[in-house]
Amino acid sequence: MLSREDNELLTRVSGDAPMGRMIRQHWWIPAGLSAQLEADGKPRRVRLLGRNYVAFRATGGKVGFFDEACPHRGASMALARNEDNALRCIYHGWKFSVEGVTVAVPTQPANEAEYCKHVPLEHYPVREEGGIYWVWLGEGDTPPKFQNFEFCGLPPGHVVAVCQTVPANWLQGVETTMDSAHLGMLHQSWLSSVGDIRLSSANMAPVYHVEQKPYGFRYASVRALADGSSYVRTNSFVLPWYGVVAPGRSQSRGGNFFFAVPVDDEHLCYWNIVYDFDQPVEITQQVSDTRPESWPPLPPGPPEDNWGQDREAMKNGHFTGFTQALGTEDFAVIMSMGPIVDRSKEYLGAGDGAVLAVRRCLLAAVREFMQNRTPALANHEAIPYERIRPVAAVFDGEARWREML
Repeated sequence: MLSREDNELLTRVSGDAPMGRMIRQHWWIPAGLSAQLEADGKPRRVRLLGRNYVAFRATGGKVGFFDEACPHRGASMALARNEDNALRCIYHGWKFSVEGVTVAVPTQPANEAEYCKHVPLEHYPVREEGGIYWVWLGEGDTPPKFQNFEFCGLPPGHVVAVCQTVPANWLQGVETTMDSAHLGMLHQSWLSSVGDIRLSSANMAPVYHVEQKPYGFRYASVRALADGSSYVRTNSFVLPWYGVVAPGRSQSRGGNFFFAVPVDDEHLCYWNIVYDFDQPVEITQQVSDTRPESWPPLPPGPPEDNWGQDREAMKNGHFTGFTQALGTEDFAVIMSMGPIVDRSKEYLGAGDGAVLAVRRCLLAAVREFMQNRTPALANHEAIPYERIRPVAAVFDGEARWREML
């Protein structure tokens, strides 16, 4: 369990919370799907770490990212006209280029050009990778090195990203991603449908082996199989929220990235990136090419109706009663915990090893930041992000799997 003070330190990201300030300063943040931004199309409202922004694709294709409030009178720039490589506020016509420069103030009767030079506009660096536009929200002129994961630069179709906004704290999403022990229980109906008995409910107690890495940690979850062999999945936790998870298909050269980005203290944006080096990603219930900005589906009902759980489906053999998608089961559990879990009341066991390691990494990093130090796990120049690779395999014994770490 955690102390209430440490739980607050880990979960709070809004305002001047140290965790939010650390993330803004030291990491690029996934902000939205690139396909949502059309040149000269409508700006998109984006909320991250308790603050409101607007993203748009300018006439020439460049993505701009501003504070949502117009610096003049605070009207939403999501209402602005997107034209001539700039946003023009519809309230008074003030115009701001995609580079973040004030270029027109038509309400200024004299010396407009000079006046424009003194109008501040908060704008932020943007980078597009993997079908996502990423933003750096820190202070200063030099962003940190981008985390160039191995899915970056893959051709269209070989990497697919989907996301869903969930009404729960971000840490609940991160911990679920790294909790390998729940797979065979919570997701057993989905796993049985694809014939993966290696993660079945009959094998609910994987043994964890954790190794610290410059980016966080990598762990192997080892499940003993009936024939004496071991099914081993090596996953990684990369600060501040990335779960690098082995693919379900052992023949695939690729993997999954899951990450829970804080919208504010009580909402997260849950992302899933699926990538494959050898062939286009297969469209399954895990990813959607029709509703990528709201996938997997949220549970269909309110808390008063047990989040829409289908008890008839349970009677007919579905374990959880959430038949929409595998991810919907995760969301139901995350949401059922309440907006922010009080971890001082937990009772943890050996199966929670990876969850505990996540907390230790985050607490160490935020405490370093509070001491005005760059967190050791944010030394991006020294971290080979492109070589962080998940693996799943069956071994006759336990000797060879250690090579995977």
